[in-house]
Amino acid sequence: MNRVFGLKKVIAFILPMLLVLAMLPSAIFADEAVERVEVRLKAGSNTVKINGAATTVEAPFIKSGTTMVPLRIITNAFGAGLKLENGSVITLTYNDRKVVLTFGSKTVTVNGKKQTVAIAPVVIKNSTMVPLRIIVEAFGAKITTDAATKETVIVGQRAASSGGETSIDSDSGKTKVGDSYGNWSMNYPVGLIQVEQSDSGNFVRWADAKEDAQVLVITEVVEDGDLSTDELREKIKSYFDESEFVTDQRTVTVGGLKFEKIVSNLKADKTYYEYRGIQQGETFYLVAVGITGNDKSVLNGYQALLDSFKPSYSKTDKTIKDITKVKNGVITFVDKEYGLTLQLPVGWYNVPDSAEPLYVSKEGIISLDISSVKEGDTLAAWAARREKNLRDSLVSSYIRNVSTAPLKMKDGDALVLSYQHSGDQKSWFTTKEVMLVSGDYRYEIDFISKAANETKFQQTFSNAIASLDIDTDFIAKQFGLIESDWDNDNRTKRLTKRSSTYGYSIDIFASWTGEKTNFNDDEVLYFIDGGYMNIYEAQSSAGQISSNIASYASSSDGVREGLTIKESTTLSIGGKTGTKTVVHVAKPINTNSYTQYVYAFDWNGASLIFEFIIEDAYATERNLKMMNDVVQSIRFN
Repeated sequence: MNRVFGLKKVIAFILPMLLVLAMLPSAIFADEAVERVEVRLKAGSNTVKINGAATTVEAPFIKSGTTMVPLRIITNAFGAGLKLENGSVITLTYNDRKVVLTFGSKTVTVNGKKQTVAIAPVVIKNSTMVPLRIIVEAFGAKITTDAATKETVIVGQRAASSGGETSIDSDSGKTKVGDSYGNWSMNYPVGLIQVEQSDSGNFVRWADAKEDAQVLVITEVVEDGDLSTDELREKIKSYFDESEFVTDQRTVTVGGLKFEKIVSNLKADKTYYEYRGIQQGETFYLVAVGITGNDKSVLNGYQALLDSFKPSYSKTDKTIKDITKVKNGVITFVDKEYGLTLQLPVGWYNVPDSAEPLYVSKEGIISLDISSVKEGDTLAAWAARREKNLRDSLVSSYIRNVSTAPLKMKDGDALVLSYQHSGDQKSWFTTKEVMLVSGDYRYEIDFISKAANETKFQQTFSNAIASLDIDTDFIAKQFGLIESDWDNDNRTKRLTKRSSTYGYSIDIFASWTGEKTNFNDDEVLYFIDGGYMNIYEAQSSAGQISSNIASYASSSDGVREGLTIKESTTLSIGGKTGTKTVVHVAKPINTNSYTQYVYAFDWNGASLIFEFIIEDAYATERNLKMMNDVVQSIRFN
């Protein structure tokens, strides 16, 4: 989950579902018998008069020439029906007329026709504020100004039938909030709006308009058994900002349950936090508040909220609003930046730090990659190249059950390349590369799982593919040309790299991925298929390097790791004589078997080493030739 406390990011007010108290109709609005409606209000005044009866509301205001008023004035005074969809779209119905507004949008639809207003609907102090004129004029009302009182006067008729709710919150009467799957509940954070919730629902946050006050609930699976007091406190502190420090730390008992309580201060933001953490079974629960102020007393107003938190959920308690994201054991993941919707079973999580959509679980990994279609390319040709690359990358004995088959998806006909692969011929993995072409873009969705989970994996794959939906129109509008990092590149393309410090040049493949890429530094590191290239300086001579490798191979450690010297020779490359030592490591620690190629050249009383590691599974003709071509390109000044 993303660390949010201590950050002052701007949040668009698009989730106004939680306006329970502010949107409940008051008695002054309940007179259904009155047909004529007169509303009198004044910008900056908290008093509004409806048919002469005064009540207190959030003060209307004028901005950019637009008068903004509390929505409940309009809905209750005119008897308009109200519906909130997706937490952001407000639909008002008045007799045969319909007005649609969206939080954060200046577009208002009146009876199907779009119009533009200067100010979008916003939430201020728990009240939804909307542009007055466009709505009431759509209802047929007239707006004038009383010259004597400077009041804005709206005159119209009550609707024949409200046609629905008159509160923006369809959950009126809910005074608590909770998660039936996450198994927690607490009092509703009055005055705050839900601004964030993770796809899986294990993280939810409420905040006020300026984010001077925020409330956070996190649930986390604990796999290490029961946590000690110190471990619980350390887990709480793992959510601290770097400059946050503890001012109070203790165990508190609330409702018969013991919570670890930590109060902290973030000096940079002048913000005080109180965290409450508890473990119940295999779940760690964290509830916290963060308030901006001059001292920790600003937390006092939130003690009742913190005390109300329970690591349990009662399905019989009708006052709880259930915000669970888990429906029938399934989570719907939505990636707006990629126009992707995907349903996965409980236990899957999105990786928020990933630039592209990435989902993980104990079961496997799912990822999405988008690239542009080259002119003249086809889905079949793309799939054929993918299969060829697979066979060029892995030794035949390390892949099995390779097949390509058609697959129908919501967004068109696709092909899926299925195979099993292994790095040691013991543990096998199943991969399905789903390839889809739509318009100018190619979509590759990769599913990877342990072969031992084949049955469960196949069910997850089938259900995920059935639910997967890509908004290809959105992609076409938001994305430009995306050349593939792999498929559109000529894999034979090479780049010449030079080191003035060590006096050599070398031609490496453009498809290799650099980790340490400054050839004038004392180490260069590039990842290649199934291994890496490492260039560095050693203090021993080239001859000593070869001897040291032979000595290690015969040592107890070398024997235990299964080291075998395959080649030990003298050679000349780029006009310089050096040594070549090839070692096979059959039983390495924490990795698969591999072959190590060490080329050493004497340099200024020491030696310059060009080292290549290639796992046995990747020691194909193509990969070995690429390595040898790079070695033969070495030139010394």
